Amino acid sequence: MSAVRFVGVGKRFGDVEALSDLHLAIDAGEFVSLLGPSGSGKSTSLNLLAGLLPIDAGDIFIGDRRVNDLPPDRRDLAMVFQNYALYPHMTVFENIAFPLRARGRNFPDADIARKVDAVAATLGVTDLLARYPKELSGGQQQRVALGRAMVRDPKVFLLDEPLSNLDARLRIRMRKDIKALHDALQSTIVYVTHDQSEAMTLSSRIAVFDRGRLQQYGTPDDVYNRPANLFVANFVGEREINRIDGMLESAADGLRFRGAGLVVALAATPARMAEFAGRAVTLAVRAEGVMPTGDETGVAAKVTQTELSGPDQIVYASAGDDVELCCRADPAAHLRKGQSIRLRFQPERLHFFDPSTSRSLSVA
Repeated sequence: MSAVRFVGVGKRFGDVEALSDLHLAIDAGEFVSLLGPSGSGKSTSLNLLAGLLPIDAGDIFIGDRRVNDLPPDRRDLAMVFQNYALYPHMTVFENIAFPLRARGRNFPDADIARKVDAVAATLGVTDLLARYPKELSGGQQQRVALGRAMVRDPKVFLLDEPLSNLDARLRIRMRKDIKALHDALQSTIVYVTHDQSEAMTLSSRIAVFDRGRLQQYGTPDDVYNRPANLFVANFVGEREINRIDGMLESAADGLRFRGAGLVVALAATPARMAEFAGRAVTLAVRAEGVMPTGDETGVAAKVTQTELSGPDQIVYASAGDDVELCCRADPAAHLRKGQSIRLRFQPERLHFFDPSTSRSLSVA
């Protein structure tokens, strides 16, 4: 395994700046996800690392070696693609063994068989070695694609949206398998995805991209609970974050937020927030930070829609000057459309952003 570094890396396609001044350090043995919407720069970063695209600016290092001018086959990387790219005319054994039999490699047949058997046992596909890809399920094909990458013992694994072609239940199971595989191998993995739940569950750190720029790089806890800007706050999460524009005001018991016909007490916010009293801010809070109450505290609201989501009831409610808020409730509450309720904002889950720059005011 090896560390990976991007130092001021940039890439243009004509007039389009696909990646701008990327500085990113991935430690040896880390599982790092490159997360973002389509066109954000995450796949461009992976392809530059793989050597599939030339670099326009900056440097990329694998370990201590600068690899800008090295062809893909000399970077000691293994890549797993979205479509698996298995050879249909080869058996599972032959697909996994293919990198060891490629031109320029002289592995004895006995060594190849030993390596393939070891990888197959790790991935649980030993009983599939004589089958062809068309005889495998999507999850089995994905394991074979991983096996073909593993058999070379590469310094770094590159995974490009490897689960996007699987159904929802299988994706969840494969996430567990990939995480267990990383724990066993302790290899360096760079994983591209637009699915924030994949990034959150798999990664030791997440790099969030938007419009060719790195927005935040941190642990899943940092990215989710301490977003650097409004884009990260809104993109990382199961649902869009609630956003309200308003003002911070000083009050006898601390700070409060006033906006869109709502007043929210902020007793639990960091002391440093006091310096922003009297200025315009954007308040953002996830659904789990707004809760229906069983008493007369909180703000008055009216239920506009509900969704049953397994153990939660997702409730949309109108409050203040017709602000729509999304919150989570216990399904046993049996809230219904048109019902009047009270909503309580949890101060420790509130985020504040500068409306002109979108940068966080909550994170020091």
